[in-house]
Amino acid sequence: MKKLLGWVGFLFLLLGTTIPAFSAEIVNTPNLTLNLGGRFQLLGELEGIIPGAAIRNFNRIYLFNSEDRLFANGNYNDVQFYFETAMGGEALNSSNNQINLLEFNASVPIHDTTLIVTAGQFKVPVNLESADYDGNMLFAEKSPLMQLFFNTGYDTGIALRGTSGNFDALIGTISGAPDLPQRYLPEIMKFPPMVMARIGYSDGIAYHPFHPKQMGFKMPKKSAFAIHLNGEYINDSNAGHATDLALQNGYSSVADYNSYYGNALLNSAFNPFLGKTAAGFGPVDATYWQTSVDLQYRAPLDGTVFTLQAQANVAKFSARNFTPVIIQNGTTTTGNIGVEGAEIQASVGNNPWIVAGRFAVVDPSNSLMTSVVSGGVTMMVQATGTEPIYEVTFPSITWNINSSTKIIAEGMGLIDTPVINSNDGTYIMTEMPSEISAGINTSAIHRASFIPVGRMMFQFSF
Repeated sequence: MKKLLGWVGFLFLLLGTTIPAFSAEIVNTPNLTLNLGGRFQLLGELEGIIPGAAIRNFNRIYLFNSEDRLFANGNYNDVQFYFETAMGGEALNSSNNQINLLEFNASVPIHDTTLIVTAGQFKVPVNLESADYDGNMLFAEKSPLMQLFFNTGYDTGIALRGTSGNFDALIGTISGAPDLPQRYLPEIMKFPPMVMARIGYSDGIAYHPFHPKQMGFKMPKKSAFAIHLNGEYINDSNAGHATDLALQNGYSSVADYNSYYGNALLNSAFNPFLGKTAAGFGPVDATYWQTSVDLQYRAPLDGTVFTLQAQANVAKFSARNFTPVIIQNGTTTTGNIGVEGAEIQASVGNNPWIVAGRFAVVDPSNSLMTSVVSGGVTMMVQATGTEPIYEVTFPSITWNINSSTKIIAEGMGLIDTPVINSNDGTYIMTEMPSEISAGINTSAIHRASFIPVGRMMFQFSF
């Protein structure tokens, strides 16, 4: 009877009846525990005058419904499971199916808690900034620079993770095409398959590799640190009407720095070589890899907590032996795109106030291109320029009103950032990459020396 009442309560919650509790416990039996939660976020943004704007060169203000999440987690016997989906303004639809499922996975212990297999869909954990859990951020959003160029996104896969003393490691494989119906399994498989790995040393920092936290952890009693080396390698394969890597781009009708899936190197708006095959629809011959090293440090500081998080990333896409494409008045059958970047963030504080700052830099490749039409001919031209792009966010002030509600206010400076003059306005590329589109003229993209941005985020979780 208890089980029945528990499941009935869960059903009513899904239908819209809410119980005022933080991470509501729905079922608690010797074999099964089930918790239901949710989160929504509102984001207000004020942008200063954009230098060189050809259209609408004045201050602008936005209000976004940036997150609408429903999640559930629990245990069945020794198996942990996790579910999270995006709803409302976050929901996405493709031509084949709805694709707003973010996580649905189970973690099965193989040997106590030191060896665990996780299978299902999860955030690929080989980029700390990308994997940081959205509900425990020190900032209104993740870095636009790091997300646009290095986001690893959600994917379907299986991973084996283990610990031995202070050492931990994770290795696994992913499909390269999350949320896909089965008919899109690779038709021409390339080997080795897609692999990912994370290995490192942790002295006092306990965290879940699929849900690392920037805040919300237990206050450390002494200084603690962790360092990890990460890698992801994808040997592209033909799949359905596209390729594994191109399918991630196919899920987003436009490029998005906050995408659930790929990044600029895996989006045709910036990558003219994506999804290209040999003449006659032969096997695709392309690879993508990303590697990074990250550091976490935490220490008590006069009744508060000091944190430091840093990482450096390198990513590259290479394609060969494809049908010729026009690149700046020439043709090519090979292509390479690469990008390097780094980020450091620090914070001081505890409940209810935390002050944080972040610095990020990305050095884009001169092969990042977008398509333009000139004289009736479609060709590729430079999209970002080759000089570094910078972001400085300081201060970012978090006010934890209570255990479920917080407000974050921050100031951001975008330095030497690409700006797009389209036919309906002027846009910051790192925040509105979707404005990169066919038909813009070759002078539509320029660099702005400094753009001030103010943000305020309201978050409620239960």
